[in-house]
Amino acid sequence: MLRDVSDRAVGGKKIAIATCCDAFTDFLKVLLRHWSFEICDVGRPDVLLLAEEGCAEPAEGQRAVWLSRSKYQGTDRLSLPLSVENFWQVLEHLYHNPPRMHIRLDVELVASVVVDDETVSVKLSSLSDMGCRFSYYREMVRDQHVFLSLSLDGEEMVIDSRVIYAHHLSAAVDNNVRIGLLFRGIQKDQRDKLRAYLVLQFLEKVQKEMAPETFRKALEYLDLPAMVSAKL
Repeated sequence: MLRDVSDRAVGGKKIAIATCCDAFTDFLKVLLRHWSFEICDVGRPDVLLLAEEGCAEPAEGQRAVWLSRSKYQGTDRLSLPLSVENFWQVLEHLYHNPPRMHIRLDVELVASVVVDDETVSVKLSSLSDMGCRFSYYREMVRDQHVFLSLSLDGEEMVIDSRVIYAHHLSAAVDNNVRIGLLFRGIQKDQRDKLRAYLVLQFLEKVQKEMAPETFRKALEYLDLPAMVSAKL
């Protein structure tokens, strides 16, 4: 959910990675760079260690998140095959207060909103499975009812939404009010499609930076929605 517009710029998001598979390690490094992490050498006690069990030992006093074949998951342990969404959530809890529970992506997607029987074209700047952000030409009020219409992979999705904030931005490029929507009336199948879309966008970014065989090998370590696997 988009609860606010606070600055979440990177500040000390450093991490070291150690797995038993070079392809998976390379994949994680590329993905985490897209999530604005600085990749550091293993053995530094001042950075978080992300490690597959049996492949590394933390330095004295070093925090660690373990990748495990066990089904147990928590703030210090993630199950393999790895869910990209769960991975995001664990890192959010470690690096942000309050954490965001819904994976999100900076986007430039054209959509339309229906507000008070008026339909207006907008460009989304941020999207999750439970909310979005865009600029608008006039003020809105909290809890105002909005229908968002968005096309993903050729399919039109209409989502029942509510305004959670509206802030004037003098530096906005096009319109001067930043609007945050909560998808309060979203259906389960819509959420599933949005989450799959977001995960796919991140994976496609990673894919472009890896050798095809290395990327395919890394995918064996991931638990992916069927609609994502089909497109990769």
